[in-house]
Amino acid sequence: MSVRVARVRWLAVAAVAVSFATGGCGSGKSVTTTTLGAGAAKAEIARAYGTLFDFTSGTVADKLAVIEDGSSLRSALTQALSSSLAKNATGAKVHSVVLLSAGACREGGVTHPCAKVSYDLLGPKGTPLFSTPSTGYAVAPRGRWLVAKSTICSLLSLFYSASGRSGSPPGC
Repeated sequence: MSVRVARVRWLAVAAVAVSFATGGCGSGKSVTTTTLGAGAAKAEIARAYGTLFDFTSGTVADKLAVIEDGSSLRSALTQALSSSLAKNATGAKVHSVVLLSAGACREGGVTHPCAKVSYDLLGPKGTPLFSTPSTGYAVAPRGRWLVAKSTICSLLSLFYSASGRSGSPPGC
């Protein structure tokens, strides 16, 4: 199996796992760089990624609460959940969080304030699925740090491709 095919399959696993995690709704506390400082914002972003991709703990409401516009992705996530691959993803480890300027956020296709996040998706044994970390974004549209919708849509698109589907996943 080629490295590209293996990467697409593992990203599809992650997308399926995300779908498992996002079936409910919830709320969380707000954290912004202006009220708590950059260090606290980075910790909250890491916590959001950890909450979303840790499929061994937490509730569905906890997971949905950390995704930007998560409710719009319900259909795509439900489709991904129906795959047997969902059981293979076990979490994420955030390596770095870089708060970006408004211009850099626009270049990344996300709203300001935002951050670029380097993370590993973890497999069943807690080891990284890929040899290099993945990159995603976090946004704070209302002062609360969330995993950016574009990050989830990228994973769902890979799942669609690996599943032989065409077009964009619903909500993306």
